[in-house]
Amino acid sequence: MDQNRTQPIGRIAIIGFGEVGPIFGRALTAAGHEVSIFDIKLQDAATRPTIVQRAHECKVHVADDLPAALRDAQLIFSAVTASQAEAVATASAEYLTSGQTFLDLNSVSPAVKQRNCQQVERNGADYVEAAVMAPVPPQGIRVPMLLGGRFAVQTADRLNGLGMRTEAVAQEVGLASAMKLCRSIMIKGMEALCVQSMLAARQFDVDGRVLASLATTFPGVGWDKGYEAYLIGRVVEHGQRRAEEMREAALMLDGLGMSSALTNAIADVQQDLATRAAPLVKALDPKGSLPEWRNLLGAA
Repeated sequence: MDQNRTQPIGRIAIIGFGEVGPIFGRALTAAGHEVSIFDIKLQDAATRPTIVQRAHECKVHVADDLPAALRDAQLIFSAVTASQAEAVATASAEYLTSGQTFLDLNSVSPAVKQRNCQQVERNGADYVEAAVMAPVPPQGIRVPMLLGGRFAVQTADRLNGLGMRTEAVAQEVGLASAMKLCRSIMIKGMEALCVQSMLAARQFDVDGRVLASLATTFPGVGWDKGYEAYLIGRVVEHGQRRAEEMREAALMLDGLGMSSALTNAIADVQQDLATRAAPLVKALDPKGSLPEWRNLLGAA
């Protein structure tokens, strides 16, 4: 077995420093690892200060460009948006070499993960796909992740040694992502159904009765304890990213010869509410909580 795939991880790179990047970066530097980050927003004068400040708070090094971030990193986390996942893998492949492992955390279709794998492995680097199976906050690096690829087992051992919670599920790239996207159709679909149901119920002023009925039909779920507020809040805060994920799920279904109409409709609902409620969210104090869900739906 190649010692590069079993030895302790020293230097780490994180590509993309949105929601996941800072959480991972903070935890890994706290554990004594050297972490470099790069985000395309560093190239924009308007968004660079926010990324630099966030990096400073996490005690990670800000690389000048993508090659600098990747240089000498044994482990690379790709945590960008679904729309940028393939472009980042392709660009990174030019600078990766043997002894480096590219861990693709992005929620994209199995076909995209397979293409990313081909790109990354061109120059001898290892590619491992990761499917993040729950919201990263509040679990942080302990969030459950499924790994796939030829070196998923070795990588799982190394990541778990960093305090993560990963499981190798397949040597074939794409299966872990398929598991994630099939699950996501259910989860994001429930969110979209809740938004549509409550939006209509508010128009008739019967939302209280609808929620009471749901609590009776599905006891223990939490419809009588604010579950609807949680679901709607997730859409408001993360609907844009969730919509991109659902578009990837739609591509997966298209590839199987199945109808993607429902999945695309879920994406539409997620994106629509997130877009309409964005002004309310931007007006919040960074530590402020979201407005009451009825006000959020009022923005729609």
